[in-house]
Amino acid sequence: MKSIDIYPTKGYLDRAVIVKDELVLQGWVAPLQGDCPVDQFQVTFADQPLSNLNCTLGMPSEDVKKVYPDLKGADKARFEIRATLTPEQQQQQQDVLITATPLVNGEAGTMLLNLIEPTLPLPPEEYIQYIGGGFTNIGLEFLGYFIQRGVLRPSDRVLDVGCGIGRMAYTLAYYLNAQGSYEGFDIHKPLIEVAAQTFGDRCRNFRFEHADIYNPMYNPESPVEAAEYRFPYPNERFNFVFLTSVFTHMRAPEVRQYLNEINRVMKPGSRCMIACFLLNPESESYIRLGKSTQNIVHKLEECFTSTLEVPEEAIGFKEPLLLEWISKRGFSVVGKYYGGWCGRPYLTSYQDILVLQKD
Repeated sequence: MKSIDIYPTKGYLDRAVIVKDELVLQGWVAPLQGDCPVDQFQVTFADQPLSNLNCTLGMPSEDVKKVYPDLKGADKARFEIRATLTPEQQQQQQDVLITATPLVNGEAGTMLLNLIEPTLPLPPEEYIQYIGGGFTNIGLEFLGYFIQRGVLRPSDRVLDVGCGIGRMAYTLAYYLNAQGSYEGFDIHKPLIEVAAQTFGDRCRNFRFEHADIYNPMYNPESPVEAAEYRFPYPNERFNFVFLTSVFTHMRAPEVRQYLNEINRVMKPGSRCMIACFLLNPESESYIRLGKSTQNIVHKLEECFTSTLEVPEEAIGFKEPLLLEWISKRGFSVVGKYYGGWCGRPYLTSYQDILVLQKD
């Protein structure tokens, strides 16, 4: 599997609706580099490519310009896409995943996603706020990363390490097919209970499990150390593994053990996506200038933290050291995408993202 080179774009798919026999999409998009504008889109409807798209691009977007005043082309970033649906597609009025991929001179930009009338219930609002909000939007954002950068397929067996209330599971439920499956575990038992209640009988190929592991923030009573934890799955079970904000709360021995276990449960040639805080000359420079949202400067053995009082609140690793651990455990880094946490403008996501492939 080869990583897809993504042309850097930023945007959002605001609206996806079916009007009579047409799919109508509205949103905004702008390139992050160069002088070439977005000139076309590729669109899928329930994983089926649509043809004969009628795209209106470069529409006025004062609202986008107000939020992103330094983004080139933000004043003419809005678009509308119309596509005639087949009679069979017109009958699908609910639970449809839409993807819209902008093209710049034929190169694919960052995929934009939305759902048409999703019927899977959301978790209770207090739990959504507990994990920081943005339940569906962040789930859709990462689903796009999984598909484009991780080459996730609908039939894959997926493992979500640190699944919480199922933010990523929610959007994966609209992408994985009957041959695919999802497993998630988390150390915070109340979140696992909420996830199980949310998905219930609607997603029989989805399973959530509580991992009784010690963590000073989320599970302080457990006697089980993360540095000794064995994932509750057999060898070579999964095609795709991801950790969206786990290593940002773990120390070095725990990270190394999780890398061991991730490698054990992955099939050869399969992929893993990790969101983390990478410390390198660029990110450290932004931190020194006071531009970072995370002041990860306090050394703690083989990692750095934003606070020595509760180190697990935000932990980062020197990039060469983390990449060394990854390599020693039989992985190749096939994708590296720096995030905006330290003050970088308009990057892929908030955290840094690594895509690994098991050798």
